Amino acid sequence: MGVLTLLVTGAAGHIGRAAVARALERGHSVRALLRGGAPFGRQDRLTVIRADLATDDLTLALKDVDTVLHCAAAMHGDEAAMQRNTVTATERLVQAAGVAGVAHIVLAGSVSVYGLKSVPEGHVITEDSPLETDLKHRDAYTRAKLAQEHVVIGGPCPATILRIGAIWGPGRLWNAHLGVAKGPVLIRLARDGQIPLAHVTRAAAALVAAAEKGPSGANPLNILDHDLPDRARYLAALQAGGWPKLVLPVSWHALDRIAAHLPGARRPGLLRQATLHARMKPVGWSAAKAEAALDLPDQPGFEALMAAALEAQ
Repeated sequence: MGVLTLLVTGAAGHIGRAAVARALERGHSVRALLRGGAPFGRQDRLTVIRADLATDDLTLALKDVDTVLHCAAAMHGDEAAMQRNTVTATERLVQAAGVAGVAHIVLAGSVSVYGLKSVPEGHVITEDSPLETDLKHRDAYTRAKLAQEHVVIGGPCPATILRIGAIWGPGRLWNAHLGVAKGPVLIRLARDGQIPLAHVTRAAAALVAAAEKGPSGANPLNILDHDLPDRARYLAALQAGGWPKLVLPVSWHALDRIAAHLPGARRPGLLRQATLHARMKPVGWSAAKAEAALDLPDQPGFEALMAAALEAQ
């Protein structure tokens, strides 16, 4: 591996900041592209660029870049916000990267693109599992991340798609696979089934490792923690930090039967079967392909990572 010049988009975000730190740790030269957010401190081999992917000229940002680590995407917002900040931003980046002669784009994608309604309980989700087709009953984020994959794969630059699990770590311990939170109370809709977690340091290491490997036939790749807890184990560890105070179990099967008979798509997410299955169906998750393809560092077990996250809160 030689020293690479990496452009990290979304560098002010949770994954982006961690990717910048990991790339610098590995000795690479980094251009951190961000639209807003807190600035980085002065560091050798780090250049900060402020730009909006959806509107600004990216020529100088991409000049002499070897690989783009594309972490920028809208995490919240309506359909218009997702289109602008995820899909349109990616379209403009990919085309500009092609003109600049960038050798490789690594996309921080999402496991939310899988459709679980057609798979049985206990099934292990791999890269060969079906993608979501019932898009009207999923959220704008899932639709945008699927579209983003299509843009990157269909673009002029060789690409690697990393389907990253639910990002967690210090300051980010909640995820939608746990249930419904109401103040100190959590309504837990499922007990079993692994949560597709990806610690922020795991995601960052995978992004940089994919850049170092370069374009390959190993694509897409699920990026997940090596030690994935089920929901009961996750909540037991989380409660050691004082939340939730009370867990109320509700059968996701009962909710599924209700959702099956409710008309229309304009209803809360978990009352749409496609969303309910994607978040709550008890399944397993595999990242074996990524672990074989990428040079990923060893990772502590789940309880050790959770204890460190709680201590840092």
